[in-house]
Parts: sequence; C-alpha cells; structure tokens
Amino acid sequence: MELSQCYQPHSHIAHSRASYLPCYWTRLTRPRPCSSNHLKSCRLPHAQPNGCFASLTSQASIRPRWGGRATTRRVSSNSVATTEGQNVELEDVIFDKTAGGLVEITGRTSQENPLSEHSNDFGDYLNELRDFQRKLESMIENGDRETPAALVKANFKTLVEQLNQGNKGLEQAAMLEVLLQLSLMLQDLEAARQMLNQMKDVLANMEVHEPFLDAFLEHMGNVYLALGNKQEALACYNRSITIQESLVGENSAELVASLLAVAGAYTEPEERDKAKSIYTRIVHILENSKGVVCAELGPPLLHLGYMFLEEENSEEAEHCMRRALNIAEKTSEKGGSLGVATCGLARVKYVKGDYSKAAELYQSGLEILKNSGLWSSGDLAIESIQMEAAEFFSVVGRTEEAQDLWEEVLHEKERIVGINSPRLVVHLHNLATSYAQIGRFDRCEPLLRRSLKLVTTTLGPTAPQVSVPLEFLATTLHHLDKNKEAESLARQALSIREKNFPDDHLLIGEACYILASILHENSRHDEALKLARRALRIKEKQLGKDSKELGLVLDLMLEIMDVLGKAAEAAPLLERLERLVGGSSKAAP
Repeated sequence: MELSQCYQPHSHIAHSRASYLPCYWTRLTRPRPCSSNHLKSCRLPHAQPNGCFASLTSQASIRPRWGGRATTRRVSSNSVATTEGQNVELEDVIFDKTAGGLVEITGRTSQENPLSEHSNDFGDYLNELRDFQRKLESMIENGDRETPAALVKANFKTLVEQLNQGNKGLEQAAMLEVLLQLSLMLQDLEAARQMLNQMKDVLANMEVHEPFLDAFLEHMGNVYLALGNKQEALACYNRSITIQESLVGENSAELVASLLAVAGAYTEPEERDKAKSIYTRIVHILENSKGVVCAELGPPLLHLGYMFLEEENSEEAEHCMRRALNIAEKTSEKGGSLGVATCGLARVKYVKGDYSKAAELYQSGLEILKNSGLWSSGDLAIESIQMEAAEFFSVVGRTEEAQDLWEEVLHEKERIVGINSPRLVVHLHNLATSYAQIGRFDRCEPLLRRSLKLVTTTLGPTAPQVSVPLEFLATTLHHLDKNKEAESLARQALSIREKNFPDDHLLIGEACYILASILHENSRHDEALKLARRALRIKEKQLGKDSKELGLVLDLMLEIMDVLGKAAEAAPLLERLERLVGGSSKAAP
C-alpha cells in the first residue's frame, strides 16, 4: 500500500505521487534527472486504522441513505432527552431501553407502509434524536470531547443491557448507527469496533422485508471500509444489494448508489476486473432506465476511463472520458461534472504524451471547477484532481503552476481539518517535493519538520510511517550542508525500518543507501561502503541484477572506493554500471 493511501480514501481517480522518493530527494551526491517512475517500490505496508495517519473524523459524518420504505414501530415519545448545555447529568440523556432511533429518512419509496399509523410518533422521535446527535457533534467540533464521549459511553452501556436481554430489533440497530457515527467522530475506534460487532449480530437474523435493513448494511459497509476491513465491508454491501434486488429488481436505477459503493471498494490491481464489471453494469442500468445521455452516467464512465488507463489502454480510456465530457456538456451538469470530465480527458492526453493538449485541458477543467464553487468544498475527488494536475505540471517542468496548486491544496486542507491534523502530511510532502525539484531545499525544511512533528505526535516516534518524513528531512538537510543532523535522522529512519520490516525489504535498502550517502559526505567512508553494499544486495534481490535502479547505488560505491583507493574492487562495478546506464560514470576511479 502506498503511503498516500494512509491519508485519503481509495479512489481510481487519485494519482498522488507523494509516496514516492523522487531522485532529487534520494540522490545525495550528484543529482540525476528525475524519472517519474523512480522508486515506485518504496511503499509501506497496509496500515490498520490504529496505525495510519488518516483521521476518521470525515467518516463520522456518514449520513444514512435511508430508503423511503419508512415502516416504523411505536416508540416512547420521551425516549430521548435533549441537551441544552454541556453540564448534563448522564441519566438525563440515556435513551429509553425500549426505543431506538434513526438519523434521516430520504430516498427510496415503497408501495406499502404497513406501520404508517405510527409514523407521526416516530417522526417526533427522529427529530429528538437528530437534535441530540447534532448537539453532540457541535460539542465535538467546538473542542469538548469529554461530554460527548461520556454520553456515548453511557448510552451504549444501556443499549448493551437491552441487547443482552434479547431485544435485537430495528430500533436497536438504529441506536447503534447513531452511537457508531458519534464514536467515529470522537475517533474512538475500539468503541466503534464493539458497536459494529453488536450491529452485525443484530442484523444477522433480520428478514429481507425489514425496513431500512439494506441501508443499515450499506452504512456498516462504509464504516468497515473506513476501518480497513474490506472483507466485512463487501459482505455488508453485497447483502444490501441482494435485498434491494429482491425489492426493486436487478435492473433498477435505485441500485446504482450501492453498486458504486461496492465498485469503489475494489482498489487493488487484481480486483480491477471486478470493479470494471460493476461499473459496466451501472452504465447499462442507467442507459436502459434513463437514456444514454443522463448525467448519472458521468461517474461510472470516469471510473472506467481511469481503470483503462491503469491497464495502459489509452484508447478505451479516451472513449470513456470523451463520452463523460459530452454528457456533461449536453446536460445541466455544467459545473463540477464538466470540470471533472475535462480533467479526466486531460489525464488521458498526459498519458498519451500530448502534453500541450493536456495542459490546455487541465487549465480549462480547473477553471471550471473554481467557478463551480466546488474548488474549496473539501471534496476528496476534487482534491485528487488538483493533486493530479499538480503532478502533471511538475513532471512537464511547469513548476510554478505545480507549486501554486500544491499550496492551494495544502491551505484548503488546513482550513478544513485544522493546522495540526495528520491528514496534512501528504500535502506537506507534495509541496516540499515540488521545491526539491527546483533545488529550493531551504523551502523544504520547514515543511518537512512540520510533517515529522505531525506524524510523530500521531503515531509515536518508532512507528514505521515516521521513517518517511525522517528520510525526506535527512535528505533535505544534507543538501543544505547540515550533515550532522542529517546523519542522525537517517540513522533513526534505518533503525525504525529494521525493527518493522524484513531484513531484505526494499525500504531498508533505500534507508541504507541514503545513510551511506550522508556518511560518505561526512568522511565516514568505511561505514558508508558497508551500508552501500548492503543496499546493493537488497535491491539486487528485490529488483533483479539488471535493474537500472541499481545504478545509483553502484555510482555511490564507486565514489567511496575512489576515496578509499580501492581501484581493483571498483573495476567490475564500473563495467557493470556502464552496462546498466550505457555510459561511463563520473565516479570512475
């Protein structure tokens, strides 16, 4: 898993390069021209929620997409006590043991509502519950976490007592839904997992005809996915879809939202065919039910376009992107949808090497997004497009435009999540990388120090993810001739990786190479050569002995051997380097 995926949800639209170590970072003694594919193997393993940088606060605002099948049960009209202030006795807000609650009722409608005679009472109850949740969310947003945490804990305790008595109906599931959302907002992942287990048990034996069951399952899937448990998420999504298919048919447009959720969960390369088949199904459903130019066709076509790009099928990708763009132009969706589709086509032109057209399309698409009002909305899809465009401008040498975009994304993220959120780390790295590309390492240093502080504060000083900003900062300090501190940080990065990864992991090889480069500059040549040899062994094993990525390590070893007077040992390495890079090394003895 790439490091960037610890910061943002999986998306076929996201193409952040922040997790890579470009060569103007890693090559410490003689920079070489940057390759956009350099060190793609530098990845950290999948991080569970208690060990990744992503704040789950955004997931706390998951709003139930309840079906309009609003069949209800009678509940006590006094079952929810509202909170008028923060100084509240717990017993005043504990939910009645015979009642539960939902959050929103919107969306699908059914032909029957067998319990509609109770809807007025239930509606009053829902209003009370919504008010309760909003007030707790407001407390959290205003910095009071203790009161909401105590209230959630107390209500969950009461609910567990109810469940243990055998009361496992729709109301209990609804109550769990509310408490689960609040727990996620409080970032109490352990409580969230306990609530998920209880909710799974409550829903396990419910029949298909139970109202809201499909929506509950889908929301459980969302939370499971946010917590990194894709298997459980897919089980929930698929059961929800099966229920919906039994109610509305397999070709109903009402399935689209749920199908999009399932397709979005398939993010690994080996799952691409599954995702493509679902997006293709969505396209067919929408074409048959709403016509070939309906606005809803845009998202699945864009997703298909990006997946074709991943398969290096640029012709099919362009077909999907152009169709999405044409639909956006023909429908009333001429704001965000048009901008997104324009940038999608720009990505295709970028991959095809038509940089002039790609730049034109990116500029047009970004301008449309700015005018649409979505630019500063905090939408992750828009953020991904901004990052993708910045990547393009950076690669083609338009660094000023790239930096402007990286800075905009960072400032918007600061506004949305706060200046101390670990979710800023990927954006700090992106901006720092853009400065490194033009040799402005003085601008990199404060960004990377801030990144290191955020990561260390969030995960602790020995977490494996901490090694990335440590390594970036060590490289920056080396370029600024602050080699004593650079050596200390590089040693920390290597030590952390040695404790968290196998001895032959590529990340350890990269850390050995960087520390060796710094030690060489600090005239610690013997230790530097030892580490460089270790880096070479690891990279040979993982990448193969003919990989061009070995050239950097071989070049460093030749420089060190030159200083140590080891001409005889250097000769075969020089021959090997010449075979790899097709020319002589400046480091030749």
